[in-house]
Amino acid sequence: MTETNEFGGLSCSLNLPLECSSLADSCSSLSPSVESANQNCLKIVLGLDDGMHEAPDENAELSQDLQRMDFKINIILEMLGQLVSQNIEIPVSTDIKLGPKAIQWLALTSPPELGQTMQIKIYLDIRFPFPFVMFGSVTSVIPAETGYCVVMKTVPINPYSLELLEKYIFRCHRRQIARMKSETIT
Repeated sequence: MTETNEFGGLSCSLNLPLECSSLADSCSSLSPSVESANQNCLKIVLGLDDGMHEAPDENAELSQDLQRMDFKINIILEMLGQLVSQNIEIPVSTDIKLGPKAIQWLALTSPPELGQTMQIKIYLDIRFPFPFVMFGSVTSVIPAETGYCVVMKTVPINPYSLELLEKYIFRCHRRQIARMKSETIT
């Protein structure tokens, strides 16, 4: 993937299911229903990763009960996600670079045209098989070894959605750094 300054801050590289489609009209903002769905998606995906915090010793028994309940709820969510994903056609995973103001992905066939308005659906976690939706216009299309590297500048999102997206990106970025450190140690 190429480096670009369009991402507006911290970005992360991921391999996630992504679906893109072109739009006939330009889009300058997200509808309230899309904003709400995106916020719910990000809250749930971030919540799936929130672990139980260490409790003081006087609440050790309560903490263990909460951890057991959290474990069981996560199992139910995982099973429910698998059940729902059987009825939803999840797109193929592709390499993406996600930032708060842009997204870059590898298009294996027929890339979009420069300036084209796009709708991107990203499935952020397989345990929650519902997409995070982004709109924007293509700012660059660069031939790559196995397709085309496409960069899309996204339309602005409301401050709360942006905060949730930045939190998601930060967590992914932190995991990448931890993974790289563990690989260099072994």
